[in-house]
Amino acid sequence: MLVADIGVFIKQRREKAGYSLKKLASLSGISDSELFKIENGTRQNPNWKNLCEIAKALDIHPFEFLLEAEYISETDINPIIRLKGLDKLNSSELDLVQLYVDFLLEKRNEIMKGTGGNK
Repeated sequence: MLVADIGVFIKQRREKAGYSLKKLASLSGISDSELFKIENGTRQNPNWKNLCEIAKALDIHPFEFLLEAEYISETDINPIIRLKGLDKLNSSELDLVQLYVDFLLEKRNEIMKGTGGNK
């Protein structure tokens, strides 16, 4: 996929979200003319800061643009399994998520050892 296809991707995501061009421009803090240039591919090298602001307004991660342009692949992103919305959690909520992940891993280890959690 070409860099110009990022604009098509943005337009598709904008329309899916139900935003007009002016609405997304307003939400992302960039001019509607700049957004139009990005969407139609006349802006050959969109500013990364603008792409990040557009991604934020569309509630997607900016890496999705890099994936769309084939600069990176799914396997380039670590971890391979991505949880959406983690960036919206505060540190204590993230600590709870980590505790739950640790709990699940411990339970799996117990099952793998054949104890099933029973001692």
